[in-house]
Formats: sequence, C-alpha cells, structure tokens
Amino acid sequence: MVEMHCHILSGLDDGPVRMEQSVAMAEKAAASGITSIIATPHHLNGQYNNEPMVVNQAVNLLHAELRKRNIRLEIRPGQEIRVHDNLIGDLYAGKCCTLAGSRYMLLELPFGHIPSQFPRILHELRIAGITPIIAHPERNRVILKKPRLLADYLSQGGLCQLTAQSFTGLFGRKVRQWCFHFCKENGFHFISSDAHDTKDRTFTLTAAYHMLEHRFGRNLVHNLQNNAWSVWNNQIIKLEVPPIKKRSVLFWKPVKHV
Repeated sequence: MVEMHCHILSGLDDGPVRMEQSVAMAEKAAASGITSIIATPHHLNGQYNNEPMVVNQAVNLLHAELRKRNIRLEIRPGQEIRVHDNLIGDLYAGKCCTLAGSRYMLLELPFGHIPSQFPRILHELRIAGITPIIAHPERNRVILKKPRLLADYLSQGGLCQLTAQSFTGLFGRKVRQWCFHFCKENGFHFISSDAHDTKDRTFTLTAAYHMLEHRFGRNLVHNLQNNAWSVWNNQIIKLEVPPIKKRSVLFWKPVKHV
C-alpha cells in the first residue's frame, strides 16, 4: 500500500521529535502492510517552513536508518502546503515540491476559511502542469457547511484526499457522517492516514479500507489504492464526470487508473 500523506520525518513539524520516534512509526507502517510512504511535512502554514532541500535531507537520513534496521519501507519526499496568496510565486522560487517528484501537489486549506485566491491558484497550478490534491477537505468548516464548493474546485481539475481517521471517528460524528455521504456520492480520490505518531494519530489505512469495502464494495477500495499508486509512479489519473442529478450535490465518480 502507498501512504501518500504522512508526518514521519523527525524534527520538522508536529510529527515525531526524534529519529527513534520516526523509526517506530516506520515499523508500525510496515507491519500494517504499507510499503511506500510520501513524507509530507507542513510547509508555509505560519508555523512550519520545510523547503525541498530540508525535506530531501530528512528523507535521506530516515532511509539510512531504516536500512540499518532492515525495515523494508520506501520513503519519498513531499510537502503539505498551506494555501496562501503567494503560493504560485513560491512554487517558481523553488520553495514548494510535489508528491514524490510527480505532477501531483498536496494542498492544505486553513481550517476556518477558504482563501479568496484559491480558485486562481488551482487554475495557475494546472497551467504549470501540476494537479492539486486538496488534503482533508472534510476538516474545513466552510466546506462542511457548503460541500458544493468542493465540487466547484474539483470541476477545475483538482482532486481530494480524505483522512482515514475521519471515517473511524477521530474527528467527531459530524465529520464521519459527512465523509460517508461524500463516499456514497463517489466524490473523493484518495484516502490517507495523515499519521503523526504511533498512538493517537497513527496508520489506519487498513482499517479504513476494510470499512469502505464493507459498506461500498471492493471496487471503490481498488480505485483508491490504484490512485495512490498513480501518484507514486507519476501516472495520469483520469477523471470521469457523472450526470448531474436533480436535488443532489454534484460530486465526481471514483477515478480510473491509467
């Protein structure tokens, strides 16, 4: 399995503080069936700034430690980039990187609002050949109240990633119900643990996949897993546009692996 959103690098953000904690996370990930992780420390969120060189160095250090301990887990660099007005300028200045060197970039919205420049940023990223992935939109208060906004962003070529523990209830009943409705409407493209540690916010991909398979069938899980591998391998993910249903919120069908 590919884990495409994970705070496993030590000393960079609100994930592990020491290398030993990163190694413990890696051991737990491998034991759960994860083979590949994209490390996505917070970047430009007002508290943490982790530019590509810093992330690459941290990934190399962790890889070296995992090899010493014979832990079979591949780590590649990425960032969880907070959406801000100068994001495009930072991109061209080399301060932002994509997921595992692919055409996909992970974006985090502020939790309490949506920046007014967000539609412009989505458009300019697409012009630059980058496909934006919106991280955990279910945790943005505006989108929780107005899910049609997310449909508008997806119509502009964006993708979205829900958090595994949102399905298992860590972020509350309202978020959990919202996620299951979103899933029923086939409106998301990735699921990820967004792991920060080995206890409270840990790797729950397997549990979430089992839950989704039980409720919605194996085909959805297959699509989600294929999409994650597509990011890892920098392959195109083809969107399918469903017919508009009367009195329903417009969402996108599961994407097809190409």
